[in-house]
Amino acid sequence: MMSTLQTAARRGVRLSWEGIRLWPYWGAMLLIASMAYKLNWLDRQFDVGAMNHWKRTVNVGAMVIATFWTVWLGRRARAIALTVLDLLLSFIMFADLIYFRTFKDFISVPVLFQAGQVGELGDSIKDLIKPGDWILFADLPVAILLTALVFWLVRRSRRQQVPGMSLPKPPIYARKALWARLALGLVLLFAGIYMIANPVNEQKNGWARGLFTGNWWNIPIYNVTGLFGFHGYDAYRYAKEHWVGNGPSGAEIEEAAGWFKDREALQKSGETEPMFGAYKGKNVLVIQAEAFQSFVIGQSVNGAEITPNLNKLLGQSLYFPNFYHMTAQGRTSDADFLTSCSLHPMTSGSVFSRFADHEFGCIPQILNEEGYDTTVHHAYDGSFWNRTNMYRGMEYQEFYTINEYENDEPLGWSLGDKSFLRQTIDQLKERGNKPFYSLAITISGHHPFNLSSSAVDFDSGEFKGTTFGDYLEDIHYVDEAIGELVGKMKEEGLWDNTILMFYGDHDNSLYDMDVYEKFYGRKLSDQEKDAIVRKVPFFIHFPNDENAGVNEKAVGQIDTTPTILQLLGISTEGHPLMGVSMVSAAESSIVFRNGGFTTGSLYYIPSGDGVTENGSCYAMPDGTKTDIALCKPGAEAAKTELHVSDLVVEHDLIPKIREIEQAEDPEP
Repeated sequence: MMSTLQTAARRGVRLSWEGIRLWPYWGAMLLIASMAYKLNWLDRQFDVGAMNHWKRTVNVGAMVIATFWTVWLGRRARAIALTVLDLLLSFIMFADLIYFRTFKDFISVPVLFQAGQVGELGDSIKDLIKPGDWILFADLPVAILLTALVFWLVRRSRRQQVPGMSLPKPPIYARKALWARLALGLVLLFAGIYMIANPVNEQKNGWARGLFTGNWWNIPIYNVTGLFGFHGYDAYRYAKEHWVGNGPSGAEIEEAAGWFKDREALQKSGETEPMFGAYKGKNVLVIQAEAFQSFVIGQSVNGAEITPNLNKLLGQSLYFPNFYHMTAQGRTSDADFLTSCSLHPMTSGSVFSRFADHEFGCIPQILNEEGYDTTVHHAYDGSFWNRTNMYRGMEYQEFYTINEYENDEPLGWSLGDKSFLRQTIDQLKERGNKPFYSLAITISGHHPFNLSSSAVDFDSGEFKGTTFGDYLEDIHYVDEAIGELVGKMKEEGLWDNTILMFYGDHDNSLYDMDVYEKFYGRKLSDQEKDAIVRKVPFFIHFPNDENAGVNEKAVGQIDTTPTILQLLGISTEGHPLMGVSMVSAAESSIVFRNGGFTTGSLYYIPSGDGVTENGSCYAMPDGTKTDIALCKPGAEAAKTELHVSDLVVEHDLIPKIREIEQAEDPEP
């Protein structure tokens, strides 16, 4: 009896040992199951399209491809490889989640080339991490424990001979095992490819038809490919664009040139209007305000105005309440590019970082030819967003960085806006009497909105202690800085000889609509929720308070350069620009990077699947939902506009378009 029990015990030990010894095989399955669960959880956090059987299959296929090669490794190497994979893939998911909470997009290859800027965002990143995010790393302790156990048991087996486990294997057995492992790996590879290719092709032939031929929004691509599939496609797309692509065809270049020719006809209509050249030779100072949104304008908390100085200034200026930011992943740099170059940003990364060596024909280049002194001012490191190189290409005559400022008001990310704007005016005065065009980029309103309490004189009331309340307090400080700027300009004799423009660069990264509904004291419609995030203030103050009033026209950042040219009496001819002057009677759609658009009468919000018919169409200005058919032509035109802009930006087409225009319209 005892002998039988001992034999059974030895068999049990052998079976348990075999299970632990071979755990990397079923460990790969465990890793795939764990990742599938986490990807499903992550999809709920993104909330951009429900998880479906296609996406689940693609997710599993991506994990099979990620792990298939581990069957070719030894026992300990497999254990280590799977643990490292777990850590790496979990970190990728975590990074995407944090990035998405800020930008409503996914990390792309161009963004990785800007990874050096992540260190500058430390406080913002910490503020975006939530307690529940630990679930993305919950399986790592198990993987580490099992790996350690495999190492210990392998080492133990070499010291002790366990019956039935240390018998030498014949050479033919070793060869068969090698071929079996090779075959298993190849089967898994092809299985993973099939699990991705089949669902993706099904969708490409259905609702996602044409999705991969455009370049206008990453979210629909994610809804086809899943997260890891998206990253794989993004890497392929980047390689194709930068290493193996053949560039645009002749037909595509002609298409782009034709689009700009049509747009120029619309732009030139403003040259016959009274505002054309009405402020010829005047100075132009443009203030790009960090994360400054429109919803704070004219609002109060406990009877105290959030923006008292701007409220007063707007009464003396031409104000556009329906002005929209049009930025994407490049955020502040995108706003700068849109405003200065009148082209759309890219879906991935920043034009400043990716294409600084391309020619865009931006406002400083145009005004240099008109005898203007062109400068840009930003109290931060010149390398951030690759500004130094980009501004050199844009031909600014001077770029003032933090090195040219006395840091006498250290606040938030850098120098406080009050000191920044005061010193900027001093810099402009030092440059002489030549008319100037200057762009000043503020920074005090930057997320996570943690200005010193000693600098902020505003009580956010019921929002006190929340990020939203901190935002309101920071905005009040920026408003005070604008008030002091106006006083400084008057003191220095610039106020009555300068066109002052002010706009917000992008949203504040706060997307909890419950807070906005609490702020307004009412429920918000889907259209209002989308517009709140996109609307930023824009006003033009003219010398002697001329042309003050409210213009309800739907306009955007891309329209800024054409507006400046019309006011200064400079023709858009020969300057391929996508925008249309805000002070012109001509109107055009304001196209967002996700394919949405708005006009004076319509507002279109695309769906996460990229199908035009599945989007939402609203009648403006009341925002009531209407027939999607009314928005379909505008949605298709928006895709065309984005496609043309991408061709121009990616392939440096501005010089070629100018050549085509000159060939068609030679000077007499």
